Amino acid sequence: MSLLPGLLSALLLLSPSMPEPSTPPDSTDNPLPACPDSPNCERTSRPYATSADRLFEAAQEALTSLGPTALEVSPETHRCQAVYRVALVFKDDVDVAVTGDDEAATVHIRSASRVGYSDLGVNDRRVRRFFRALDEALAAAQP
Repeated sequence: MSLLPGLLSALLLLSPSMPEPSTPPDSTDNPLPACPDSPNCERTSRPYATSADRLFEAAQEALTSLGPTALEVSPETHRCQAVYRVALVFKDDVDVAVTGDDEAATVHIRSASRVGYSDLGVNDRRVRRFFRALDEALAAAQP
């Protein structure tokens, strides 16, 4: 008997009962690849009034707090690549890039399922959790 139907049902039960606001609209200067036409990918950008270095450190903290199975960090390019496991079967790829200077920076994120057409909102929820964790990491660093 296949475990997949039970795992998908569990995912639906874990989704938040109250809808949260959607992620901010995507920026045209987002350096990450565009999402396909299928609903299994989220790509967005958000500006912050902090340095690119500090925003990149906070982005690393946020990604780590979400429990990736793998995380590659490239400090010289301000990019991270993470892999998250969904329902013990599927893998999602998350790419983060930080652009900007010492006064203002923008974080760009792309979260996409490797397989399937729909992700049942998993990537959208992950992006929203990433931004919450990022905001918390930045607030914790304030003097």
